[in-house]
Amino acid sequence: MFLQIAVYSLTSCVVSWLAIYCLLRLSFVKAISGRLQHHHTHKEEIPRIGGFGIVLGLWVTYAICLLQLNIEEGKLLTHFAVVGGASAAFLLGLIDDLYPLGAKVKLLFQVLIAVGAYQCGLSVNHLTLPFTSFTIELEFFGLLLTILWVVSIMNLINLIDGLDGLAGGIGLMLMVLIAYLGMQRGFLLSSVLSFGMIGAILGFLLHNFPPAKCYMGDSGAYLIGYIIAALSLLNSEKGAVMAAMIGPALALALPILDVVFAILRRGVRGLPLFRADRGHIHHLLVKMGLSHRKAVLALYSVSLFALLGAMVALIERGRHLPIFLGFGFVVVLFVLYGKNISINSLLIFLADSLQSRRDIRNALYLKDWLILEAERADEVVHLWSDFKFVLKKMGICRAELSIRGKSLEFNIPDSSREESGRLWTDTHKIKQKQHTAALTLYGEKDNLSESQFSLLADIATEAWSKAGQRWEEVNDCAVDFDAIADKSESYRHHKSRNLYRPTY
Repeated sequence: MFLQIAVYSLTSCVVSWLAIYCLLRLSFVKAISGRLQHHHTHKEEIPRIGGFGIVLGLWVTYAICLLQLNIEEGKLLTHFAVVGGASAAFLLGLIDDLYPLGAKVKLLFQVLIAVGAYQCGLSVNHLTLPFTSFTIELEFFGLLLTILWVVSIMNLINLIDGLDGLAGGIGLMLMVLIAYLGMQRGFLLSSVLSFGMIGAILGFLLHNFPPAKCYMGDSGAYLIGYIIAALSLLNSEKGAVMAAMIGPALALALPILDVVFAILRRGVRGLPLFRADRGHIHHLLVKMGLSHRKAVLALYSVSLFALLGAMVALIERGRHLPIFLGFGFVVVLFVLYGKNISINSLLIFLADSLQSRRDIRNALYLKDWLILEAERADEVVHLWSDFKFVLKKMGICRAELSIRGKSLEFNIPDSSREESGRLWTDTHKIKQKQHTAALTLYGEKDNLSESQFSLLADIATEAWSKAGQRWEEVNDCAVDFDAIADKSESYRHHKSRNLYRPTY
């Protein structure tokens, strides 16, 4: 048995590593490198091709598995639900990597994939509460629970893919747990695919661990998330569904908490729930001064502790689960210790957040407007003029933009320009087509709190970054203060540009 496990994992690892190695040496991979996003932690365009290696490792493992399994007619749908669903998840992520889809479109297709898995037999029809004999018949709610489980896990893995090696490492730990569950319950397909995925993810991590040569992209994240969700359901027996789901849920404690805090954070501030930001745990660790490698290792440690807790809970049938949860609670208290959190501070924070919600929504509308205006600007300096209007409406009192040694400034008359002690300041590097720009923003402390200014500055930076990207796409020209838009081929577009004359 050990030899078989080694063959599955080693073969998958070699296939994954070799596929990515070959792709990295092909020029076309730049097509799926994608634009740098404002909230990403990396500073270079890196190919998002890791999903190719992982899915090839999965397919090769399944092909080897077919040589040893006698598939009964009734089991064929189960095989299709796992491997076919994983391939569909990979394809959805790949399309999103190439041509970014909206959040609603992605959610719709994720739900369709989950419904397909349910129809093929990966379903939750009844639950037996863990460590009891009480069974609940779910009927229609079984479909809803299956969709919630599959969609949630797919997006959890994608959301934690913010540092080199983070999502891959946590996914690897989850596959170890699922492999253990599969062997414990004697499910050959689950065990084989789990060990194959362990090898495939290891092959990817050899290219992805800091400093990364490639990223898994949405294709790899959705693939890993779907496999975790599907194999968890496959490992469940009648009356043991909840136990099979509780293990992965405990092991995913870190990303689950991160997502919960992200939803609360964005909800309180008036931000869209699916808007990316730099408030995730891995961002905070880097901000505290940890290198990417040390931050990833720290999060590995937390995830490993959660994984061990999940395995203990399953082995001991829940007897030591309260001890594990209690220890986790102590860790949370230790992290919060010294933060001076009190009822008073929470009330002040909520009042400040509620007052700024309208300003934040207004800033988001202004950002979208600027991106649209980038298509009509016939010169970059005209786009800068629009940006000054946006900054003024956001409450930013001063700004400096530097591109290739040249600078433009904006300031509101009578603001605290010279009194640096009365100004908040924030500087961002913006990666564009052929260079990196520097944008420094200022806000008056009398008008904005530190958290308000930080968030508004973040939105303003994102506005210029995305407007610049849109300019480059429309005109096939790098953003530069001397840049002029291409001659419009459309009469309607040319007319709109003639009507468009911004004031300086």
